[in-house]
Amino acid sequence: MSELADLVNLVTFLSANPGIPLKQAATATKRPVKKLVKDLNRLLLVGLPPYDPGSYINVRLVGPQQQIHLQLSEHFSRPLSFTPQEAMALRYALEHFEPGADSETAGQVGELSRVLGEALHGRTRELLREKAPGFVVPRRTDRMRRMMSQLARACESRTQVEIEYYSAHRAKLQLRRVHPFELVEIGAHFYVFAFCELAGDTRHFRLDRVRELQVTRHPSTRKPPKQRPTGRMESLFGGRPKDNLRVRFAPELAQEISDEWKGSPQAKVQITGDGHAVLETPLYNQFWAIGYIMQFGEHAELVEPKWLRHELAETIKKSLKAHSR
Repeated sequence: MSELADLVNLVTFLSANPGIPLKQAATATKRPVKKLVKDLNRLLLVGLPPYDPGSYINVRLVGPQQQIHLQLSEHFSRPLSFTPQEAMALRYALEHFEPGADSETAGQVGELSRVLGEALHGRTRELLREKAPGFVVPRRTDRMRRMMSQLARACESRTQVEIEYYSAHRAKLQLRRVHPFELVEIGAHFYVFAFCELAGDTRHFRLDRVRELQVTRHPSTRKPPKQRPTGRMESLFGGRPKDNLRVRFAPELAQEISDEWKGSPQAKVQITGDGHAVLETPLYNQFWAIGYIMQFGEHAELVEPKWLRHELAETIKKSLKAHSR
């Protein structure tokens, strides 16, 4: 069983046995107490940056027997909800996976597609049923470029902006008035760092989750903080680098990689004589790096650091083992 599946099973077990003592839970789940405590701490990190630990799953140990109390965000009790872009991405991922699967797996994928279609609602459900020509990465669209241009001008002129924003944490669209400070690129996504009047605090808003945007005529009354609080993002793409990351991409991805990392102050992309793209950037978090490289399959080769090559190889072996059963 993979580590992820093991954690999912642990959540299911704890949800079905609220208040179970720590030692009893360790015995029931066939793991040492020390390992169970480690896994409980890992559950606190479920979520997406910039959410804080415990935003999705919170675990408390209560009393002398250390009874385990699991608290799940309302996000888990609501109907399945995706933005249109997310639904389209999932749809095409399923379509591309099905042809290469065996008959049993193909049947499971088909059933998943059917259940997905029944669970979604509104425009997202309509998009899932349509035969669109293909999925377009949001950051490559003209709309995304226009949005970034508008926000850049709003940051420069200190002007308030109204956005209709999809919150994955709350699983709904909300109209927010924000005071934008700066655009930041973190990994493969762009964010606007702004003061949000609804939250009453600064927030990072991921641009591909902004459905509508309107620059108002009202000047911003908020001053940017002296230091941008990055929360969990700091450990992913900031702080002190652990090493230098060097990745070589196949020629067919060279232009995409060059465009994706263009403007990143710490990253450098070089196109070699044989057409490959070589990305060099500080390495802050090896888990993000492994996930990023694996999404390109055989079209990406991790060159440096050597120790991370070993971790990547082990991750791939475990993944293959989990999917070969």
